[in-house]
Amino acid sequence: AAANVSWALCAQGLPAQISFALPECNSMGTALMGGKSLRAIGDRLKNGQADTVIVLENDLYRRADAGAVNAILGAAKHIIVIDHLTTATSDRAELILPAATFAEASGTVVNNEGRAQRFYRIFAPTGDVRDSWRWVQEVMNAAGNAATDGWQRLDDIVLALVETLPVFDPIQRAAPTAEFRQVGSKIPRQSHRYSGRTAMLADISVHEPKPPDDIDSPLVFSMEGYDGRPPAELIQRFWAPRWNSVQALNKFQTEIGGPLRGGDPGRRLIEPATDAQISYFKETPPSKPPDGQWILVAVHHVFGSEELSGVAGAVSERFPRPYLALNAEDAAELEIAAGEEVEVTWDSGRHRLPVLLMPSLPRRVAGIPVGLPEWPVLNLPAFGKIFRGNHYE
Repeated sequence: AAANVSWALCAQGLPAQISFALPECNSMGTALMGGKSLRAIGDRLKNGQADTVIVLENDLYRRADAGAVNAILGAAKHIIVIDHLTTATSDRAELILPAATFAEASGTVVNNEGRAQRFYRIFAPTGDVRDSWRWVQEVMNAAGNAATDGWQRLDDIVLALVETLPVFDPIQRAAPTAEFRQVGSKIPRQSHRYSGRTAMLADISVHEPKPPDDIDSPLVFSMEGYDGRPPAELIQRFWAPRWNSVQALNKFQTEIGGPLRGGDPGRRLIEPATDAQISYFKETPPSKPPDGQWILVAVHHVFGSEELSGVAGAVSERFPRPYLALNAEDAAELEIAAGEEVEVTWDSGRHRLPVLLMPSLPRRVAGIPVGLPEWPVLNLPAFGKIFRGNHYE
């Protein structure tokens, strides 16, 4: 619907653009990959077409109703979870494989612009921790599937993804390959100040350990390497003599606030359509609620809605309590005061919530926080009704 409005405005000589607000990091990339629904997966398990579920860095209980997830996992003979968090899903697993966190892994992320950007590990994983794709490769090898035999490093994964999903072809050019060198050297992750590293483990041993190898990138876990300015895609920090780190960013830009020298990193997977390519979407949801109903939308909070903050005890006091947000004029029309409890009903159920006045909400739109711990998964946006006091239909 938003795309139709934007195209119509542009056709009238009124330039318009859309900026996507996505719920999580890499939501755009995941959407471009497509895939099947949880219901379709459950049907395959019940029909005997599959007997094992592999859950990759995901808590299914944050994605769907607990009853639906229980039905899917209950139909599986084996449940394997690859994750770096302990979740309600991992509690159901027969086998848990420790995955590297975002700081220990390398890969590609697609932002809200549709731009694919490469990211590189900051720390080398230790012990049994490894990149999720390497665990997937081991699982497939154990199952006798040779499709992943050629996977040795991240560049091989990129090539395999492009062969399967051509929409991701530009990610091959999002950053240099692991073979890239400048003046025959890799790019150091650490600055010259890292010379103090010799004291980091002095309480354990005076012998400095060898830096870990990184076969997935042209970067090295050391201060040794090419000491000039690397390509924009491989800039590991902003620093210039006599400048504070943040201020030094200006030295890397073509102009203050402008693009990086050498171009902004990444490659766009989505490009604007020409007038000849525009085809209006025919199936769009209604934008106006029926009489007596409201548009219920999700409200995201940095603390609580975001998954990692939800398991961080130190920030739990910053979690909001569930509420119903209303525009002040709508609340006045309903004769509802801030803090007063109301009943909200829609297809996801019935909830009693205190009212919070939120001036940023437009009229006839109500907001409900999502992702909070011990708060059910809500299917929003949706049309719903708001009642003062108790209401029974």
